[in-house]
Amino acid sequence: MIERTRLSLNLASHPLRNRRFFYLILSLLAVALLLISFFAGKIFVEYKAKAQETRASIKSTDKLIKDAQRDEEEFSARIEDAIIKYKGKVDLINSIILGKSFSWIEFLSDLENSLPDSSYIVSMAPTLAKDSKVHLSFKVAYSSVDDLLELYNNLKALKFNQIRIISEAENERGLLLSEISLNYEKDI
Repeated sequence: MIERTRLSLNLASHPLRNRRFFYLILSLLAVALLLISFFAGKIFVEYKAKAQETRASIKSTDKLIKDAQRDEEEFSARIEDAIIKYKGKVDLINSIILGKSFSWIEFLSDLENSLPDSSYIVSMAPTLAKDSKVHLSFKVAYSSVDDLLELYNNLKALKFNQIRIISEAENERGLLLSEISLNYEKDI
């Protein structure tokens, strides 16, 4: 008898191939995809938690900023109220301090040093101004116009400024009498 061996021929248009290699590659790709998915999921969960923490931190920071702004507005309003309430008292105290800190001795000494020998002050009205100046109106008696010019130059050389001669007259003793207005810059 003739033994027949079966020969498997694939005459189809798509012949069979060894599928083990393809199953191996497919399995490796599936394992790689699962590992990538696992780590991606883990990273996603971690960053989602961090994003929630960040949002909560932003909300608390915004609340703190709004509270700080509200407190600032409240304190600003209280400061403005205090300024309005105590302005008169503060101005009074500042004017008292300004008056006490002014050296009247130095002022009168400078005024006396500016007078020529033959001149003298008849009357004087000093006024302490807010801007640390003294405004002075005074009448001076002198014997000649040269004495008036010497007085003017001496006043100019010292701390006196805005010197104006307001009026001139002659008194009953024959002396010339002038009213002078000036400012004196004080040292504090």
